Amino acid sequence: MKSIWLNLPVKDIEVSKTFFKQIGFRENPMHAHADHIGSFLIGENDFVLMLFPENAFQHFAQTVISDTTKGSEVLINIDAQSRTEVDEMRIRVKEAGGRIFAEPAEVDGWMYAMGFIDRDGHRWSMLHMEMDKMPK
Repeated sequence: MKSIWLNLPVKDIEVSKTFFKQIGFRENPMHAHADHIGSFLIGENDFVLMLFPENAFQHFAQTVISDTTKGSEVLINIDAQSRTEVDEMRIRVKEAGGRIFAEPAEVDGWMYAMGFIDRDGHRWSMLHMEMDKMPK
């Protein structure tokens, strides 16, 4: 295997693209001018996030799209390099119209995390891990 990327269904491509730009995701130059999809690069290894209109996503997945108001199929985690980065993401998410479902807090004595919901109901978590405090 060579690479992996994440495909997400969205209701409105432009609204979702604006949201992810506002929270600091880098637009993928390969698809920067496409109006029918969105694509972003995340992190230092350029993990690819692809955004597809719900009907296109449903066609590829060959199944109905999960109702994110009733449940979640996945929690997408982002590694933060500091507590400050987690706190700053919280602010950007709120300013971009996302919702915070878990305020930034220490978890299990070695992680600092927060959770947010994007404009289409997908759940994300950003956390900073202090590996020297991780239980053995």
